[in-house]
Amino acid sequence: MDAPAYGRNFRAAPSVQDGDRVPVLREGVVPQTTRSQYRSVTLRAADDVDSSVDDPLLVVPASTPACVPVDRYYFVKNVFLLLGVVLMLPWNFTTNASDFWMYKFRNVSLPYDYTFTNKTELQAHLFGAFSVASSFPSLIAVYLGTLFNHRIGQDVRNILGFVLCILFFAIVTAFVKIDTDSWQVGFFILTVVLISLLNSFVSWLQGGIIGLAALMPSDYMHSLVIGMAVGGLFASVMQIICLLGHTDPTTAALAYFLLAIFVFVAALACFLFMLSSDFFVHCVKNPEASIQDLITESDLEIKASTTLILRKVWPQAASALYVMAVSMAVFPAVAVLVVSSDVESGSMWTGRFFLPVCGYLLFNAGDLTGRIVCSYLPLNEKHEHTVLWLTVARTVFIPLFMLCNAHPRHYLPVVLDSDVAFIALMTVFAFSNGYLLSASMMQASRKVASYLQEKTGFLMCSAIMTGLTIGGFASVLLIKLL
Repeated sequence: MDAPAYGRNFRAAPSVQDGDRVPVLREGVVPQTTRSQYRSVTLRAADDVDSSVDDPLLVVPASTPACVPVDRYYFVKNVFLLLGVVLMLPWNFTTNASDFWMYKFRNVSLPYDYTFTNKTELQAHLFGAFSVASSFPSLIAVYLGTLFNHRIGQDVRNILGFVLCILFFAIVTAFVKIDTDSWQVGFFILTVVLISLLNSFVSWLQGGIIGLAALMPSDYMHSLVIGMAVGGLFASVMQIICLLGHTDPTTAALAYFLLAIFVFVAALACFLFMLSSDFFVHCVKNPEASIQDLITESDLEIKASTTLILRKVWPQAASALYVMAVSMAVFPAVAVLVVSSDVESGSMWTGRFFLPVCGYLLFNAGDLTGRIVCSYLPLNEKHEHTVLWLTVARTVFIPLFMLCNAHPRHYLPVVLDSDVAFIALMTVFAFSNGYLLSASMMQASRKVASYLQEKTGFLMCSAIMTGLTIGGFASVLLIKLL
């Protein structure tokens, strides 16, 4: 049946005719009928036109299928948790391996310094370059994916994204044991290019996975968001375990990166199994906004521009963007330069383990805690502007981190020299990052009808990547201002 596409100021009201029997469709009530029980179904535009921005683009009763498949053992939900881990895995594993990168770009004419107090130019600017190389190309990949994803099947592009991520991570791992001391600048450029390509494919994959999560019940989206935080915590713990072996930086990094590849392959296998799950197939092919067995999305030919959706969820998109912009501006680029106030003592705690524990581990643990707390104490859509203002308030973290004991520095004095001050600052910074990002993502998925949730997922992903890009470029400037 051919039906016109309705604009945002029109409601589509199903009018069903079957002789003298005309069922009345009320909001939230679905008649227990099937397509075969009616001879014709037509769509008519409502006589009244309401210009309210809050009106849904299409008013369609929710479907209640007779038999909804069960997510046995929460398999699909746990797979989305694992996918969240994997989506952040390349970034987390490459940045957490700071000990390895500091070794690769050390001053080769001097003994290796585990305290990292006298950093070379390459060491000082490495993570700023990582931030830009991972965020800007990823942003381009997300926007291109939004424009061209419809030309490639969803399953195909997600599986292809997995394969390309595994391939490029394997290439990065291959250079771990190669001696690059004689061509450090060339290796620096090559590393930045590889990180750029790797994160571009991850972002492409991320857009597809977030789109799928948007089609699931809302707690599945939260499971994905929790998984992203778990991925950071997992990377930090594994890095510390590798360092506890007192092995040289390259051996620890090799074991570390091989573990990441194994997790990627395991996640791909679970994803393939999930595609054939009855519960997953039902959620993807039976969106809640369709009238079961009467009208399908393809029948309605629903078209909603991104601009109209953005007008609906702009507070959530702005919050997600700014949360990531502030976080990327100082972590890891500035935070990785902070050293313990007692670094000269020669202790392993204040030297080699200070950054992995008080930096990466603390941030990822706080981020995860914030996301979990949000699931129990959420700020719903009525508090969307509260989330936005709390997000803006996080700007204060930028000057505070710059006043910590970060080296090298040329202009600003060290004001917060205490390790306790840095730890307290990192704790609040990490918790607010996890809580506010989770709140904005959950609010966005609840503010739109289910048939618009996949597109909303892509929009929120684009907002996050835009924030990461802004923060990445800002981090380079902040390092120069130290």
